[in-house]
Amino acid sequence: MKISTLISCLKLRKLSNYLSHVRNMDCEKVLGNEPLIISDKQSDGKELKKARLSDVVSQADIHRQLFEKYSLGEVAGDGTDFEKTVAILKWLTENTRYSGVSMKYRPDNGLGILDSSFRKPFKYSINCRDKAIAFADCLIAVGIKAYPVCMLGSKFVNCHFNCHVYLRELDKWCNFDPSFGCWFTDENGDLLDAFEIRRLFTENSEPVIHGYDFNGTTESIDVYKICFLKSCMSNLSTWENNFIETRQKRKTYSGRNFKVFDCELPH
Repeated sequence: MKISTLISCLKLRKLSNYLSHVRNMDCEKVLGNEPLIISDKQSDGKELKKARLSDVVSQADIHRQLFEKYSLGEVAGDGTDFEKTVAILKWLTENTRYSGVSMKYRPDNGLGILDSSFRKPFKYSINCRDKAIAFADCLIAVGIKAYPVCMLGSKFVNCHFNCHVYLRELDKWCNFDPSFGCWFTDENGDLLDAFEIRRLFTENSEPVIHGYDFNGTTESIDVYKICFLKSCMSNLSTWENNFIETRQKRKTYSGRNFKVFDCELPH
C-alpha cells in the first residue's frame, strides 16, 4: 500500500473525517452516465448458481452462542417479525459503528464481528459486509429467516451489502440496510425487497427510506441513495449457504479479492 493511501485510510479512522468523506463523494462520478443495467451475474460474468433457502438461513451453534451472549431474546422482544427485526436493527446501529473503508480482518460470523466491535470507538467500526453478516446472524438466532445481499454495480466496482429478511406476518421478503439502520417502502407504505427497490430506480423513481442513521447522524442521505444504493444494484447475489467454510471462500477478479457471493437470492 502506498504511503499516501495509508495516511488517507488512517485519517478516515476518525469519525468526523469519515462523515466528511461520504458527504463530499461525487455522486455523478460514482453513478456514471449509463442507466442502471440489470444483469445479476457473478463477477466473472457467469450465471448465478441456485441456493437452497434452508442452507442459506440454517441455524448453527454460533447462532445459539450469539443469542445467549448478547441476550438477543430481550433485544428482539415479543412483537411481530417486523418489530423484532427493527428492534435488532436499532440495537446493532446504536452499539456498532459503520465505515465503508474498514478493512480490519474479522471472523466471518456475527459473534466474532460483535466481539470485535460492540460498544467500541469508531476506529473499531465495521464495513457493510460485516454489518450484514452480524445482522443476519442475529435474526437467525431469534428464529427469523435472513441472509446478506451482495449488491454490485454493472462494472463490479461499486459494492454494498444489505439483508433480505422474511417477515411471516407479511409472507414477504423485505430489504434492510444494517449499515445505515434503515428499511424501505413504496409511497403506499408497503415494505420492499431488493428487486422492488431496483425496479423503482430503473423507473426513475426511488424508495421511501425509514430509520436512516449514519453513525448517529441523518446527514448524507442523498449521497446514500446514489452511491450506496442505485449505483450498486445491477447485480444482486448471496452465498450458497451460511456454513463457516463457505463464508471464508474467496475469488479474485481483475486483481481484487472477493468473498464468494455467487448465488441467486432464494425465496
